[in-house]
Amino acid sequence: MGLYLKSKKLDLEGGKDLYVVLNKIDAEKIGLQDGDTAFLGYRDTEMYVKIILTDEKVREGEIGLYEELVDERFAPVNRKVFLDIPKPTKSLEAIRKKMEGGKLTEDELITIMEDIGSRKLRETEVAFFVGTFFNPGFSEDEIYWMTKGMAQSGKQLDFKDIKGNGDMVVDKHSIGGTVGKGVTPILISILAANELVCPNTSTRAITSAAGTSDILEVVMPVSIKEKQVYEVVKKTGACLIWGGSLYLAPADDEIINVERSLRIQEFQKVLVSIVAKKLAMGVTHVLIDLPYGKNTKIERPDDLDFLSKEFKELFAKVGIKCFTIKRQIKGPEGNGVGPALEIREAIKILEQREDRSKSLEDTVVDMATILLEECGKAKKGQGENLARETLTSGKALDKFWEIAIAQGQKAPIKSEDIKVGDLTSEIVAHKSGKIMSINTRGMVDITRALGTPKIKEAGIYLNKHLGDVVEKGDVIATLYSVTESRLNLGKEVANVEENWDIV
Repeated sequence: MGLYLKSKKLDLEGGKDLYVVLNKIDAEKIGLQDGDTAFLGYRDTEMYVKIILTDEKVREGEIGLYEELVDERFAPVNRKVFLDIPKPTKSLEAIRKKMEGGKLTEDELITIMEDIGSRKLRETEVAFFVGTFFNPGFSEDEIYWMTKGMAQSGKQLDFKDIKGNGDMVVDKHSIGGTVGKGVTPILISILAANELVCPNTSTRAITSAAGTSDILEVVMPVSIKEKQVYEVVKKTGACLIWGGSLYLAPADDEIINVERSLRIQEFQKVLVSIVAKKLAMGVTHVLIDLPYGKNTKIERPDDLDFLSKEFKELFAKVGIKCFTIKRQIKGPEGNGVGPALEIREAIKILEQREDRSKSLEDTVVDMATILLEECGKAKKGQGENLARETLTSGKALDKFWEIAIAQGQKAPIKSEDIKVGDLTSEIVAHKSGKIMSINTRGMVDITRALGTPKIKEAGIYLNKHLGDVVEKGDVIATLYSVTESRLNLGKEVANVEENWDIV
């Protein structure tokens, strides 16, 4: 037998956990203890929360809600909500079955996704499920069912005909593994400036120096609610937001939290995650970026055709048209690594400054060409000219800041005004020669040591690039941090011989 309790919002934050504060008298009535998981419901809102017991913070008959429950999970305030002990879940039995090598049914996978998304499963239980991606893995049917279940575990948005776009909703996503996340802000600005509707959601860093959301957050709010997302897209034709703020595919967010703790990702999970998020966002046309090369997620070129096929087939099953682009990576994309440095590089390209990264600009133009042509905004062979004209004319820059301001940014910021760490250290070449490659994983390790992605001002600026000829003692990179301890840690990790191949 559950309890009906009056809810109130507390001025407390619980991070990724969903906490409620319950009076001990009420807890005794239904047998709840401190730290237990309980079911919380109000009309169509259902979730699983962690219990904190109190004698004073809330009175008998009340329940205190942490900020995340109200702001991110839409729990009601000053309403009678229902609290009860959770019913046993079939998910644990299904996870055990998978761990023993069995094949899961559609119903089992949808239930697992629902229970992960609603927080009914504990983090340790989710970790066991994540482990089954590695062994024994999932069949094509299981991947399809899991994708549907993940998309259905949260909200599903619809942007059709929101801005005269008919049924077409466009987006781009990279499988990651590269250093430098400046592509998306530039690309979405080009596409939206050419009247393609592009509601883009991105993630925070899992295994990289910074996720796209991390770099965007330097110059604009990225955690906005569903109503504002629709307003932004209707006004500007696009958005650049963190997907976690929308309760989109929440099962994916919970799995990502486990992956982030373990610093692991598996391809089948990446496939499901990307397709489920695009399905939940109502996307109809998507470009998947498949970067490959040493120290990336795809090290063997032979895997590219298989991966491209897997994406196209799964997207087709859920009704989304998919294009792929394959490109070799030999080092970081752009001149900066770290949130502030990366968004600064992206804005330099939008501003068309002389010191912008031409290689990063070319990458963006290649992607824009595909989508502009495939989505009917340019004839075959004319997409590149249109993409470059959108940059040189300033239309893409204007669109970027139009999106940012619609999302809550007060005013445009010039690239030179973006703040980076005031403590620096130079890295010099250990010998003379030509820079043949830069270790992308090494760059991540260095920037993480400097404090990224949490410390936005930290990172590495590449003074010299792939193909540059250097003399011994030349400055090839500059480290930025905000504390001496972080800077010293970055210097310890920044082994020149291991991370810069100079021949």
